Amino acid sequence: MSNHLPDKVNAKKNEAARIRILGRPVDCLTGDAAVGRIMRAWKEKTFLHVVTANAEMIYQSTRDGELAAIIEEAGLVTADGIGVVLASRLLGRPVPERVAGYDLMLECLKQAARQKVPVFFFGARPEVLQEAVAAAVRRFPGLRVVGSRDGYFGEEEEEGIAHLISQQKPGLLLVAMGVPKQEKWIFRFRDMLPPCVAIGVGGSFDVLSGKVRRAPSWVQRAGLEWLYRIAREPSRLKRAANLPLFLLSVLLQVLRR
Repeated sequence: MSNHLPDKVNAKKNEAARIRILGRPVDCLTGDAAVGRIMRAWKEKTFLHVVTANAEMIYQSTRDGELAAIIEEAGLVTADGIGVVLASRLLGRPVPERVAGYDLMLECLKQAARQKVPVFFFGARPEVLQEAVAAAVRRFPGLRVVGSRDGYFGEEEEEGIAHLISQQKPGLLLVAMGVPKQEKWIFRFRDMLPPCVAIGVGGSFDVLSGKVRRAPSWVQRAGLEWLYRIAREPSRLKRAANLPLFLLSVLLQVLRR
């Protein structure tokens, strides 16, 4: 019985460091702490699925049982978005800061270049992928890119892609296919993938390649990046409608408590 005690203690510590928003776990940590956990996974050569959870993803998970299970099983869940930060405050367990997926990706690439961790880029349109990889190599001298694959493929090709990635043995796998497709792909093929840190990065390749401009720093600090995106891409308006629904659901969670 004593042999299982450390696992139970670690499980309790992990749970204590998390907040549950609409039933989903979110780690209460800074960006630096998130990167530290990722670097520890590299050192220990273990598989780590990182989910960058924003309000839209968490709200979607209340209607998508598979996505809910994936978030529950993920080794690291960061608070990506002002909606998640506000929800944590309403629930009385504020996360220390927003850990944006794009910023986390850049920091991982920087550390991967320093530590010679091989990287695989997966997703986006072929031309965007090519430019994103080139931009990453320019920005982070010494970065070792062991492979890339665009996000346009048939279901019959999925296993072959997972096998390809496994052969290249990346330590960092960046998957840019949008939520929840990227999370479901990582989860479905996790047993085929090598020991690596796998992160769903959404549209980050578009930003890295220069195809999409990110909001100015002051807009990000004000928590209005979502509004900036809507102004530049009105097609996002329908998705943004999930934010008030998410916050309303969080308020109901507070009232139930």
